[in-house]
Amino acid sequence: MSEADYGYDCLRLRAAREAQGLTVAEIAAAAGLSERAVTFYLAGTRRPRAPVLPRLARAVGSPEPLDLCDLRDGEGIVHLRVRVGKSRVQIAAALGWHPDTSRDWELAGRAEDKMGGEQARESDLDQPERGRWASAPFFNRDVLQRGAMVDGGWRPPVYGPYQYGNPSHFAAFEVPAERLRQALQRIRADREAQLGELLRG
Repeated sequence: MSEADYGYDCLRLRAAREAQGLTVAEIAAAAGLSERAVTFYLAGTRRPRAPVLPRLARAVGSPEPLDLCDLRDGEGIVHLRVRVGKSRVQIAAALGWHPDTSRDWELAGRAEDKMGGEQARESDLDQPERGRWASAPFFNRDVLQRGAMVDGGWRPPVYGPYQYGNPSHFAAFEVPAERLRQALQRIRADREAQLGELLRG
């Protein structure tokens, strides 16, 4: 699963390295990375994955991983995620969501309850367009298996969240509720602006 762009800025990494007087070898050893990888990050030819960014920041003396990012457009969900070094799949697992729900939440600031509806009808299983949760690839995920039987009948597994803003969200990102709310507002505003441009174009 591809990672969203979070504004990693190699110039900030270079500046932090110079301020600390560190060699590539020293950064690599401190971050548990290869010297080749550190060279790529310094050159900007590669972007550190979410689990790597906090280690890289600590290696150059920065306690805040987002110091290595360009946040001129504001802080979004992806920034909160990479700050704690979690991939999108790891965040989804922490929240008990399907990874696609986590992706939608990160990119648009909202996600549908794709599998939270009524019990399945036979016709829904034959016609996925009528029952969007009936597409097979989502049924073999461990996170979706709980609560499959309700009153003796099959019920579609939970695909996404029924509500946003519960304490598990704050714990997963290790941020106060207000910071998460502001990140969501920024993502929603960006998404609405993009949709507006598409409609005008």
